[in-house]
Amino acid sequence: MNKIVVTIILIASCNVLFSQNPTGSELLEFNKSRNKKSKIGLQILGGWALANMGASAFLYTKADGVDKSFHEMNVMWNGVNAIIVGTGLLPKEKNDINLSKTLKWQSNTEAIYIANAAIDLVYCTSGLYLTEKAKTSTKYQDKFKGWGNSLAYNGGFLFILDTGMFIVHKRNGKKLSGMMDKINITTGLTSIKISVHI
Repeated sequence: MNKIVVTIILIASCNVLFSQNPTGSELLEFNKSRNKKSKIGLQILGGWALANMGASAFLYTKADGVDKSFHEMNVMWNGVNAIIVGTGLLPKEKNDINLSKTLKWQSNTEAIYIANAAIDLVYCTSGLYLTEKAKTSTKYQDKFKGWGNSLAYNGGFLFILDTGMFIVHKRNGKKLSGMMDKINITTGLTSIKISVHI
C-alpha cells in the first residue's frame, strides 16, 4: 500500500512540476527564439524556391534537351517547396510557457530537421540514379539526365539547409539544459524532494 501511495505522489509531483512555470519568462523567450529560427529557415527556402522557379521558368522557354528537362523539374520541385513554405508560415506560433510542451516541441523540431536531412540524401541519390539511367536510355536520355541533375541540385541545397537548421536548433536547445539544471529531484528512503531554483 505504501508503494502505491509513494508512486501516486511521485506521478502527481512530476505532473505539477512539468505543468507549472518555474522559469516562465525564460521559456517564453526560448520558444520565441525557436520559432524565429524556424521562420528564418522557411524564408530561406522560400527565397530559394521563388528564385529557382522564376529563373527556370524563364530559361525553360529558351532551352532544349537536357537543360529543358532540368528547368522543367526545377519549376515543379520548387513549386512544391513554395507550397511547403506557404503553409509553414501560416500563423501558429508555439510560445507556450509550459516546460513539458517546450521540451516536446524542441525535440520534435530537431527530429524533423535531421529526418529531412536524411530524406534529402535520398533525393540526391535518386538524382544520381536518373543521370546514370540516362546513359542507357535511348528514348528518355535528356529527360532522365535533366531531371536527375535537378534532383541532385535541389537535394544538395536542402541537405545543407536542413543540416544547418538542425545545428542551429540543437545549439539553441542547450539553453533548455540550463533551465533544467535549476530543477533538482532528490529521494530518500521514504521521501521525494523536488526543488526549483529560480
